[in-house]
Amino acid sequence: MAEPVDIILLSYNRREYLAQMVTALEERTHWPHRVSVVDNLSGPETRQWLRENAGRFHQVIWNDRNEHLAGFQRGIAATAGALFVLSDADIVVGEPTADGCWLTRLVALADRHPDFGLLGVRLDSVTEARNARLEGAPLVDGEILEAATGVWLNLIRREALRIPYMSDGITGHALRRTGYRVGVAADIYATHLGDADAQTHPDYLARKQRASGWRTTYPRYPELVESSRPPTLAALALAAPLLKAIERSDVSAVVELRAPHAVLAAVHPRIASYGAGEELPRGPAIALASSSADAAVDPALLGQAFAAASEWVFVLAGAAPPLPAAGWTLIGEHAGPDPVVLGLARLASRPRWRRRLLYSTVEHRDAWLALFAASAFGDGGPLRIYAFRRTDPPPAEGWIASATQPPPSPFQPPMRIRRRRLGTLVTKLRRLIRAEWLLFRTRGR
Repeated sequence: MAEPVDIILLSYNRREYLAQMVTALEERTHWPHRVSVVDNLSGPETRQWLRENAGRFHQVIWNDRNEHLAGFQRGIAATAGALFVLSDADIVVGEPTADGCWLTRLVALADRHPDFGLLGVRLDSVTEARNARLEGAPLVDGEILEAATGVWLNLIRREALRIPYMSDGITGHALRRTGYRVGVAADIYATHLGDADAQTHPDYLARKQRASGWRTTYPRYPELVESSRPPTLAALALAAPLLKAIERSDVSAVVELRAPHAVLAAVHPRIASYGAGEELPRGPAIALASSSADAAVDPALLGQAFAAASEWVFVLAGAAPPLPAAGWTLIGEHAGPDPVVLGLARLASRPRWRRRLLYSTVEHRDAWLALFAASAFGDGGPLRIYAFRRTDPPPAEGWIASATQPPPSPFQPPMRIRRRRLGTLVTKLRRLIRAEWLLFRTRGR
């Protein structure tokens, strides 16, 4: 019987990806194998899923801190097979072919090419920016693209890897320095679930890139340009009570008039925002939000809202309620954001804290909104929400919808470019020096 191959997965949150990958491995891998999971201190949801499904794995290794890619070494050290597979936990293997399952074919490829120390699978869905590295790569015997790869089901010879695992780049370098080659199977494909991270897990991408270098913050991660701009905590603290009041009024659609800054549109990119003098679409509700109780709402802007809204106008303003236009009445007054919570949110919106938050305010937007909505209680502080409702029928002619709002620009954190580049260079240099020292010590063994 063939020796089982250890498949070592590195998990960090994204439980749904991990579950899909494990199911696909069970159903589509026919070569003898054992699946081990190294968990990089995921959140409770992923860790509980691992506990509930522990019987499906050879072992689960629990890290007490996020070691990033270096966490693979714990799985390597806990296994002993001559061949092992390393992978991020977001890959779905392909269906078996007439030549066997993906692992059967990968092992056969390694047997035919003993000079390759690492062979990865090819992704059928990876973004163009990530797949560009394979263009022009030498094709060996019509079946191996000799090129570097990410951590995508990489079959590695244990005897070839003579240093601890630090990163995919350093591993490829170390294998070549010991006389082995690195490649990608030309026709063994898998699907990369992580392609959707820009929409579903942008905070994961940002933290992954930040961990790749000393004091760096994801300036060049290509997928992040597809994600929406992260709102500040201050914007979330202002928007949450307003959104809660709108929800209580059972409003199906709302547009925003900037007064003077966009609040709702900064939190929900799908909410269109318009400035003074811009043409507004006819809609059931218009919202205006002042960021300070001392700043009065512009009467002209308020009049524009009353003219355009067919049913509701919501205003976040100070303690003095705005005067309604003819045909409108003040239906209700609601508490605004608690001043202490709003002050903390504004403090956390400064550059230092924004670098810590990264894309959390996009990925966990609903949780942040629920937190800040809960702060609208009691006296509510000087900021209040006023809900006006039309009592007279709306005029036959209203504002004409303006052009589609431009998409938000990709978020770039406040950090000097020189420091970003220097940090990445220093990190790579430190790893390279360490790898060379370890390789030197292992020579002749």
